[in-house]
Amino acid sequence: MKYTWLLMGMVIVPLAGCGPLVARPQPPALHDLGGGRASLAVGLALRDIEVAAPSWLEGTAMYYRLAYRSATRLDFYGGSRWSAPPVEMLSVALRRMLEPAGPVSACALQVQVDEFVQSFDQPDSARALIGGRASLVDTRARRVLARLPFSISEPGAGADAAGGAAAFSRGVDALGGRLADWLNSPELKALRDDC
Repeated sequence: MKYTWLLMGMVIVPLAGCGPLVARPQPPALHDLGGGRASLAVGLALRDIEVAAPSWLEGTAMYYRLAYRSATRLDFYGGSRWSAPPVEMLSVALRRMLEPAGPVSACALQVQVDEFVQSFDQPDSARALIGGRASLVDTRARRVLARLPFSISEPGAGADAAGGAAAFSRGVDALGGRLADWLNSPELKALRDDC
């Protein structure tokens, strides 16, 4: 009996120094929309830029859709996450791009994002989809002056999370450009004067 305990002790003690026998899972890779956004000339110095999205986009999961299998099923990458919720990253990017250059007006830009998904048309072909609508709002009267629906589709360089993040970065730049063009458009000139 003594020898059994001694033998077990000789086996267990060296193993205890080796740490856990099960490998720890790798932490998820964190992605963002990149930095260094160019400031775009906008003829209207917005009071604020507000970005909102449905509750399923409030977390940091990176969603994708295998459209070639199902148009209605969303999945997310297990080994990758956004560094912050897409709404927060989009807010920061749009504020950098559409930063006011003059006296602040009474108008705000409200952006409602309905889609922020990497969509796979084929197993090796993906694109970043950003969809929703922007509203120019008179904050004094709390009324919508104009609306712009948008749908951005940016091809991915790779069919993985990193390729999707790069495509989203380019898509956000395209969205900023589209919003700047809209805010500078002749149709909004008279409305800009009301701000």
